Amino acid sequence: LKAEGLVSSSIEDCEFSHLANYAIDLGRGCRSVKMVGNDIFDMGAGGIRVGEPNVGPEGFDQNSGHVITDNHIHHLGEVYKPAIGVFVIQSGNNRIAHNHIHDLYYTAVSLGWTWGYQTSPCHHNIVEYNHLHDIGKGVLSDMGAVYTLGIQEGTIIRNNLVHDVDAFTYGGWGLYTDEGSTHILLEKNIVYRTKSAGFHQHYGKENTVRNNIFALGREHQLMRSR
Repeated sequence: LKAEGLVSSSIEDCEFSHLANYAIDLGRGCRSVKMVGNDIFDMGAGGIRVGEPNVGPEGFDQNSGHVITDNHIHHLGEVYKPAIGVFVIQSGNNRIAHNHIHDLYYTAVSLGWTWGYQTSPCHHNIVEYNHLHDIGKGVLSDMGAVYTLGIQEGTIIRNNLVHDVDAFTYGGWGLYTDEGSTHILLEKNIVYRTKSAGFHQHYGKENTVRNNIFALGREHQLMRSR
């Protein structure tokens, strides 16, 4: 399902399977769509994608305000390995909660997509109470269960259960705040059995990481770089 300009709609209790691309792809101008209770599996690419990389922070074209909850998203990337479970691109005020995402070769939940410290419309996203596991499978590198990129004012990542994250060479992190990730709260997550570390901070600032459990990482429990 691919849409533009879809507003105040619901996609609930559907099955998406054996498809070549993403199951749900909400592009330019989509706002306030509920995606609840869907079963998404055996996908050539990923699960749910909201937003576009080239949309600015304001105006009619902006994508925002979605609810992505209680979905079972699994066995992704069967053709395109870098596919993502829930991919939020230049979109803010989304809630991603109570999803079960597993068995894919890249990142489970990704929030971005502005590199470094530039202004971004990706803000005030909440990622909570998700179960994310069997991610990476030793096929790709530079990935994690939850990935962020750039300034993300008001974004919260909390109460997620993450385990069994494995990369080909470097990477395989549980919570991965990549380049410029800033103003993010990460709390009360349980992360274990990762390849490189439970938490990795690439360059960024003013993030709060508190009351998490990072355990049984093969190389480290915590990492920072640059």
